[in-house]
Amino acid sequence: MAGAVSLAAVLLASGHGKRFGGDKLFYDYGGKPMVERAFLSVPDGVFTRVCAVSRSEKVLALAGEYGFVPVPNGDLTDDVAVTIRLGIGNLPEGTDGCMFLVCDQPALRRETVAALAAAFFARPDRIWALSFAGKRGNPVIFPSALFGELASLPYDTGGRAVIDRHHELLSLMEAGDGAELDDIDAPPNDGA
Repeated sequence: MAGAVSLAAVLLASGHGKRFGGDKLFYDYGGKPMVERAFLSVPDGVFTRVCAVSRSEKVLALAGEYGFVPVPNGDLTDDVAVTIRLGIGNLPEGTDGCMFLVCDQPALRRETVAALAAAFFARPDRIWALSFAGKRGNPVIFPSALFGELASLPYDTGGRAVIDRHHELLSLMEAGDGAELDDIDAPPNDGA
């Protein structure tokens, strides 16, 4: 961690995988389940707390094995706002920022996550998002001044709504490879 600025992370692992056609979090991607690849992208010593929000007991157990705080999500509607609220609700008091990571970006590298965190440590008043060729993607870091808005998102609304309301605060950090931003919504080679 840099100086007195504290940063937490929330791994969003509550989707039903409807477009994927099943449990994509445990889909084998290059020899490891996708969710484990997401966990491995979290660098050591950067975050004050890492939470994994999921409705899957397997994901929650794996999160515990990685030293992350498992946060059960009992919502059955696939509402991303609930997942975000649960993550925000499990942050330590006085946290200056929170990075939200999705668990279906298997090419995301821990060095990239560390670099995005470093950008936030340098400017903790900004929203920081990973991008490629100017196109915004995930992960995204929100400063604590916006936690209230994240915690009160309406049904089926994600962090994009907060970014849109505060676009003047957005800074992009360019990834070295566009594949890091690719999320896997369908099994490879299924024609989708």
